[in-house]
Amino acid sequence: MVRRISLILMVVLSAVMLSSCGGKHGSRKHKGADSLAVAAPVWEKMDPMDLELKPIKAFARDWMALATGNHKSMNSMTISWGTIGELWGKNVVIVYVSSDRASKKLMDKNNYFTVSAFPDTREFREALSYIGSHSMTEDPNKTETAGLKVEYSSLGNPMFSDADLVIECKKIYSDEFKKSLMPDDVRHLYDDLGVHTFYIGEIVNIYTKPTPVVEEIDESETTEQEQ
Repeated sequence: MVRRISLILMVVLSAVMLSSCGGKHGSRKHKGADSLAVAAPVWEKMDPMDLELKPIKAFARDWMALATGNHKSMNSMTISWGTIGELWGKNVVIVYVSSDRASKKLMDKNNYFTVSAFPDTREFREALSYIGSHSMTEDPNKTETAGLKVEYSSLGNPMFSDADLVIECKKIYSDEFKKSLMPDDVRHLYDDLGVHTFYIGEIVNIYTKPTPVVEEIDESETTEQEQ
């Protein structure tokens, strides 16, 4: 009898322990599922040949954001100068960074950079204006202050979660402009400005946001319901 009672108690205790462990694993699984849902990829990769972009408008009028570095140290700045095209049989983006900018050191140090385009809204216009007019030396968290969310590509390069286009580039060449070779009507721009270095990056990835699927409404069905 005692032996039977002991056996029953062991079964009950085992059930309680299994239930407890199951509860913990259940909560972890739920937590993991939540994390996975938040971190679910929203980007689609695009072939550079399929890129439809008005480059002069994208840079000069709408502005783009340049970012380089890694999760330990990154910086961003707004750029209105830029080139997209082909060079040496490669698809390239060329960006220009003044020696006055804190991003210059990171651009020299790192092998990759990204350029991002944002939706045409006042919110992002103000954010781009902020990171373009503030230096990392005066505001080390200027990207965060501007309200821009940063994530990192599979290669570990910074990109903006709220952008609708990100072009990831591998740096293949850079050089500093020579003032002596500049046109006369341009040279004066550098009287109070550090000379720019141009960075040529081979496009390695283009990320875009998937186009939202809009369900078509059956007009005949709507008419019937209204009647």
